[in-house]
Order: sequence, then structure tokens, then C-alpha cells
Amino acid sequence: MTRWKLPSFLILFLLLPVVAEAALIDQVNQAFRSVYGRTPTTTEWQYWAGRVQNKEKTTYDALVGAMSYQKGSTGTAATVTVAPSSIAASSVFKTSRSAYPSSHNPNFLPEGTLVKSASKPQVFYIQNGNKSWVLSSILDRWLGENHYYKHDIILTISDADLARYTQTKSVNPIYIGKILQHPAGTQYFIDDKLRKREISPSVRAAFKIPAGNLYPTSSAHLSEFPTGPAITKADKYPGGMIVYTGPYHGGRFWKIEEVEAGKLIKRLYLTDYIYEADANPDESHRAPAIDAILARHERGPNIERYPDGWTASLDGKIFVVENGSLRHVGSPEILAAMGHNPKNALSVFPEFLRKYPRGYAITAFKSIVGNTSGSVGPAAAPNTSVNLTKVRPAIRAIIGDMNNIYYSVFDKDVTAAENKFWVDYIYNGEVATKVDLVAAMKRTKTTGIKPARTSRTATLSESRLESHWFPYLFYFVHQKEASQEDKNYWYGRIQAGDRDTIEELGGTIQWIKDNFGATRK
Repeated sequence: MTRWKLPSFLILFLLLPVVAEAALIDQVNQAFRSVYGRTPTTTEWQYWAGRVQNKEKTTYDALVGAMSYQKGSTGTAATVTVAPSSIAASSVFKTSRSAYPSSHNPNFLPEGTLVKSASKPQVFYIQNGNKSWVLSSILDRWLGENHYYKHDIILTISDADLARYTQTKSVNPIYIGKILQHPAGTQYFIDDKLRKREISPSVRAAFKIPAGNLYPTSSAHLSEFPTGPAITKADKYPGGMIVYTGPYHGGRFWKIEEVEAGKLIKRLYLTDYIYEADANPDESHRAPAIDAILARHERGPNIERYPDGWTASLDGKIFVVENGSLRHVGSPEILAAMGHNPKNALSVFPEFLRKYPRGYAITAFKSIVGNTSGSVGPAAAPNTSVNLTKVRPAIRAIIGDMNNIYYSVFDKDVTAAENKFWVDYIYNGEVATKVDLVAAMKRTKTTGIKPARTSRTATLSESRLESHWFPYLFYFVHQKEASQEDKNYWYGRIQAGDRDTIEELGGTIQWIKDNFGATRK
């Protein structure tokens, strides 16, 4: 199987004697007393000792920090003793919809959650506030082969809660990349547009698709998928296919995606954890890459974020992933009511998690409404000490995607120094589009010379100031786009000998705002 090579420091960490864990468990009472000023109850002790045993907390400071966080956010000691089915349903949103896991219904779980009831084996994928059935053979192969996730990631809810969701077509992202077989023997590849595409035995063999990637199903089930063009040639991989490059141990996983105008790109999974979370079995799904075919696919941004519905742990807090953002679960009671076990919250590779933008905190679910005073609204992903509110939204978006753009051009991870240079380059107005940034990076790759910043005091042409620098400077000062009246006024000021440098133009825009509270005099 393909596995990532562990760093030496992590190997040493994994080999630490179990005695360290036992010693930390012995310090639970001490840590609890230092935070709460009393000895924990049996239930409270079991909760914190369990977090130590699950290796969520590996140092005394981390344990005290988590307890302090729980006390600060809930005012009480954290225990997970509530059963999801014991929480009363709510017929209305008792607070803002953005505070709930789902905006569709106060009793609904987040998009991407896998659920089943205690009385029936069928598993469903939650999407658009509905439930979509997943073939049990796909789940068994996926979770049976994988190393990091097992069947306990599927949440068990009551029959009544499951019945609240309307059942829709059994067409959802879990099927992407799988081959479904009709009772008559015809095989269909499910691409990343969730289309069924007939694939011939010769093409399947040419792509080296493993024999294990085959799931018999009914004709009725197959009829639910829209039909796409048959795959009759092995010249390019279809969208949704997974291939790996490099040695059997230590290779890299690539996902093919179909983007605009039918263009097919390849995207690298940055960790095995994300690869497996994306409903990919470890062994029976991936095909060994054929270099000549893979080379026909332009490289796209890396895949470094978990799918919707997964929980992650960062800095002592637990989050749910939604549209590539992290939503903080505001209390242990809400997490437990949703049915999540804290041990399944992913905490590996925090450097990836820190780059996620933040969504609204989850502070309500069913009849529970927590303290919303600390609720966090949407925020951009952390970046290199720049205030992104001053630049135009398009520039913010480019900065947010800069690391992926860098990787696609240079075919390597960006260093801290490179990140700072290129973020500063974008933030200071040198490029206004992704196309411009890619062109600048490609020149740097070819020449080995980074682009110089435009002089703030050098005379620039009227056309350059009007088309490029004026929109940047005006937004930087006013945080809004210039009106036509603003453009007419400032274009009249941009002329030889009068406001013909970045410094003079930007300084005058700022001076008029500061002295007259206006965009023009």
C-alpha cells in the first residue's frame, strides 16, 4: 500500500513509552483543580482521562489549556453523556440560522454527514438537507481497507430523526470514481460530475483500474445517475479517477477533475488522511499512473482540505468542515447531541487546518441554544500579517489561493520566505488577476529573478495609472469601487506634472478623505 514516510521526530514520538500517558492521566485531578478549584466528578474525570488515552492531550499544559477553554466557553466542566436521540427536536430556528449545523432545518446535521438509524443498516449521505443512500459494499470496502477511518465515523441517530430527512436519489459524492456494474454486466464509471459513463473492458484495462473497484448494483439504482459520454479511448483520465505515482510505498495520490469547458486537470492530495476521507479505499481504488496519460493533464491546485461534514481539532477546539471552512462547535453538549465522538476529530497536520477560513460557529442544534456571544462569523484564512480588508475582493481571493498557485507553477511547496514575498507582491498592488500572478511566477521560474516592486515615486504613464493603480489605490483608501464621477475627477488629476506617481496619487486620495470625508474635492 502507498504510505507517506513519517518524519523522524514523529517516529520517536510514537515510540514513547505508554508510561507518559499513564503519568498524564494521574495528573487529571491536579489539572482540573487548578482550573475549576475543585475535584472532578467521576464522569468529569472519565471524560478528561479519555481524551488523554485517545492522545488528544499529550502534555499537562495542553490538558490545562483545554479545560480552561471549556470553562471559558461554557462555564461548566465538559462531559459527553448525552445521547443524540435524547435531545428534543425543535420546530423552529430559535436563533439565527447561521448558528445551526444546517440552514435547512434546526434538527439537521451538516452537509456531508453519514448517518444511519439504530434499527436499520442502510447508511445515508446528507446533502441539501436530504438523505441519499450509499451502497453498503462501497462503505465496507472504503472503511474496511483504510487506516485512519472506520465505520464509527457513521453517526447513529434515532429512527424519528432519520425520518425527518426526505430521501432523494442515491447519487452523491461517495460514488465518485467508483465503477458500478449493471445486472447485465455492463460497467459504468461515475465521474466527478456524478454521471454514469459506460467504460469498455479494453479502456478499463488500459487505465489499469484495479479489479476491486467494481460494485454490482441494480438497474433502478443506475437509472438515477444522469448518463454521460461513454469512455471509449484511453488518451486522458476521466474526471474523478484516482491514480498514484512513485513507488508502491511512498507514492503520491492524484485526483483528476473536470473543470471549465471540459478541461481535465490533476490535483495532488497532500496527505493520506485527506485522500482516505474523500471516500477512497486505500488499495482497491487507485490505479498506477501511466506517465504518458497523466502528462496530458495540466496541474491544478493541491487538495489540502477535508470534505464537508468531517470534524477537526485545532488548538483545543473542535470544528466541522463546511465548504472548505471550519465551523467551531461551541460546546461539548452540542457536539454530543450531533452524535460526534471527539476522538474522531482530526488533529494531524495542523499547518493545513490553520489555513482554512472560518465560518459561523455552531452554537445551536435542535432544542439546544448555547452562548452565542463568542460566535465567530466568516473570516478569511490566516495569512502573513497583512490586513486583507483594505484590498479589493479579487486580490484577497488571489492571496488566499497563492500557495496553490505557487505549487502549480514551481511544483514544490512554498517556503515561509517565498510566501511572504509573493503575498506582499500581490497585496501591494503589483498584480490584479491570477493570470498576471502566474505570468510573474513563470518569469521568475525561468530567469531565477523575482520581480521588482514598482517605484512609488517614479513617473508612470496616464494609461497605467488609470487602468491599474487608480482602482487599487481608490479601493485601498475607501474600501469601495470608484463611481464614474470619481473616475472622471481623478482621471483629470492624472497628468504630467500633477499626480503622475503612485505616491502623489494615493496620497492625494487619502488627504481628501481625511480632510473632507469625501472621494473627491
